[in-house]
Amino acid sequence: MSIYETHIIKNPELPFIFHPRLGSSRKHGLGQANWHENIEILFVTEGHGIITSDADHMEVASGDVVIINANRLHNFATMEGGFFYRCLIVDRAFCLANHFDTNDVEFEKHFRDGEISLLIERLAEEYALPADTPFRTQSIRATVMEILAILGRAHSHPAPTGQGDSRLLASIKQAIGYIRSESHRDLSLDDVAEFVGLSKYYFAREFHRVTGYTFVSYLNLIRCENAKRHLSEGRLSVGEVGAACGFANRSYFSRTFRTYTGRLPGEWRQSHRSKDGGF
Repeated sequence: MSIYETHIIKNPELPFIFHPRLGSSRKHGLGQANWHENIEILFVTEGHGIITSDADHMEVASGDVVIINANRLHNFATMEGGFFYRCLIVDRAFCLANHFDTNDVEFEKHFRDGEISLLIERLAEEYALPADTPFRTQSIRATVMEILAILGRAHSHPAPTGQGDSRLLASIKQAIGYIRSESHRDLSLDDVAEFVGLSKYYFAREFHRVTGYTFVSYLNLIRCENAKRHLSEGRLSVGEVGAACGFANRSYFSRTFRTYTGRLPGEWRQSHRSKDGGF
């Protein structure tokens, strides 16, 4: 079974996820495949491994760059001696805001590029700096744009039409986008099933099978992540945050938020204020 991976963007000014070191020192086989709408850029720093993207099995080694294109099933395996890499995930919304859609571009999957390797190392250095370092945010955004520009010019071509998604998988992907964009309003299972043209019960079963979430649990997860952003900004009261994110009342918002985060909204806001030195 493939799993849709939900990416949580903690800082809207940096719509990226960057892991400076992932991998394992132990040999292990391929695990469960997952997919997501954001592109994933990997730079292998140590060892050897196998990365699978759709039907391609790529043996990779230190110095290699691997691109996981949008909506591609992928997983990883470590070979003898270990396998470590840096990982940059770029939110699709950032690309759309900069006038291109990663759904319309097919990046080369496996190559070596000295410029991109140096830029990813620069990202690692920038991310290691304290969050309040002057122009850290601007430097990270500029570096990611430079990486994307090189990928677009030297390692891309238009995405082929009819990429082989089943009707069902295409509908689930469409539903995920719809839920994320409409989570602020009173959204029901019937609404989403009708939007993608599937029966309610069939859609509910298959959405859970593919994503690992029920419709309600996924909707609440997205609402809680949006609530975190509003709470961190500090402009709205807790009740206003809940209403803005689609919760019917403050009580339900508080219970649900605690279920997903382990804290009540006010506690989460206070903790965030303490870490960031206030709003």
